[in-house]
Amino acid sequence: MKNLFFWIVLLMSCTTSLRAQSFDITNVSVQKDAELDQLIFRIEVAGNAGDSVPVAIGALDAAPVLGYVIPTSLNAADVGFDSTSGIVALALTAHPDFDDTPLWDENSDANYTNDGIVWHPHWVLLENNASVPGGLAVKATTGTSVLPPTNPGMPMYMDSPGFPVVTSGHTISCMVPLYRIHYRDQFNYDGVTAYMQVNTSNMSLPMLGVYSVYDVASGNLSLPYTVGHHSCDTLLIDISSASGIGLVNPKTVMVYPNPAATEVAVTLSSGLPTSVYEVQIYNLSGTAVYQGVLSSATTTISVSSIGSAGTYVLKIVESSTGAIKGSKKLVLY
Repeated sequence: MKNLFFWIVLLMSCTTSLRAQSFDITNVSVQKDAELDQLIFRIEVAGNAGDSVPVAIGALDAAPVLGYVIPTSLNAADVGFDSTSGIVALALTAHPDFDDTPLWDENSDANYTNDGIVWHPHWVLLENNASVPGGLAVKATTGTSVLPPTNPGMPMYMDSPGFPVVTSGHTISCMVPLYRIHYRDQFNYDGVTAYMQVNTSNMSLPMLGVYSVYDVASGNLSLPYTVGHHSCDTLLIDISSASGIGLVNPKTVMVYPNPAATEVAVTLSSGLPTSVYEVQIYNLSGTAVYQGVLSSATTTISVSSIGSAGTYVLKIVESSTGAIKGSKKLVLY
């Protein structure tokens, strides 16, 4: 038991320190590829997407799972489940302790049972669950539940559809044929990065729960984005302590409007001190184009102080330590 606790603590310390690199969301999108009749789900992060993977503990109970998750407004029946309540999400996951995609050989070694650590997709049905720190869990099935034939055989609403997942630089992508979701190409979505954990020993806990939320694209899991449109008017950057639980009373910085034509406003949420954080803006080549201290509740930045039309990366930085608290893509036009 001591050894198990050690590995869990080690995993959490590793994933916390790597949060800004691998799990700090800068952009999320779902776009339609009309030529191939598919949707492309993407999450972009400040670091290299998919570089951080869990440390194996050698057991299914308490097995760690990392995920890039896109919650949607799709119905459960759209992805092959029965018509039940919950949030349908496409979860791109890695977990070295088990392989729940036995029909697919993701690492091409002719062994179909050792691919859990390779980033792969699941359809899951999420529901609120106060028994885990992240407040969400995959919904348990009952004796009458209906799952797609590609489900991994676990007693929860999860499917292993076998869609291709590609990691490249800052981006992790998944291609979903439209016929696999009843040709639904109009829905809302969000982006989340999270640490999850398997439970097989405690009946009061879900089999797969969310234990830490690293980042939420919208800041509040409001599913504000629609297919083909992934820039909302207001960016919310969660600058809560890495030891926090993400979705509960996050400390946020609002950046608006986005895209911006004349000026950008940066507003601290209630209770955040002034003159503690600064905003840094970089072009896509990594060159700093603007830097300024957030000395008031709302700081207004003229677009002319940043540069010409295009895409930039805006970072919120703790002035005293230089620690990056969060970042998002900012578009000027």
